[in-house]
Amino acid sequence: MTEQYPPNPPQWMPGVQAPPVPTGRNGFAIASLILGFLGVCGLSLVLGLILGIVALVQIGRTGQAGRGMAIAGIVLSLLWAGGLTIGVIYIAGKAETIGTTPTIVGLKVGECYNTPEGYGLDATKADCAKPHDGEAFDTVPLKGYLKGEYPGEDYLEDQAKTGCELRRTAKFGPGHTPPVEAELGVFYPDSKAWLAGKFNAVCTLQVSSSRQFTAPLGR
Repeated sequence: MTEQYPPNPPQWMPGVQAPPVPTGRNGFAIASLILGFLGVCGLSLVLGLILGIVALVQIGRTGQAGRGMAIAGIVLSLLWAGGLTIGVIYIAGKAETIGTTPTIVGLKVGECYNTPEGYGLDATKADCAKPHDGEAFDTVPLKGYLKGEYPGEDYLEDQAKTGCELRRTAKFGPGHTPPVEAELGVFYPDSKAWLAGKFNAVCTLQVSSSRQFTAPLGR
């Protein structure tokens, strides 16, 4: 008779535990949002954008909270980048056509000049019979709030631009085409010149390409 043995008990294998799921908000998302608010500082703008992208990748893999913060940080960084770019373009354009350049503010009608090589530098007078960048064709008297007090650049700029546009039309006619590509240049006194008794804006035609004027403007 064959001896019977009880069946072997089932063997249980220990289960493999899943790695713990990260909890809480993603640290990169928080950092991106903070740096996004500080984007005007320059370097933080770049870091905010990079950390926001890293946070979104991590959140997509781990399921952590903070997606909205990461997106907000990226958006703020991009907005700062756009704003700073527009600001640089505006300042560069203003340096070409509007300003308080002492030499140009002191020009008389019919005198010519060459533009400064960089923002914040002064222009130089030039012979109108030789290549030059601009010519003063008229002036506009400016008014302040109180006698003896400088009214501020914004206040003077508005007066100067309006007056010079009218003077250009009156001087050259509405359909006038300069001999080379050019635009209206408007220059008004700074506080130092204003206190020295210079109360006129100078209206010029200034080249807007690499080609220069080579003779006085026709009138």
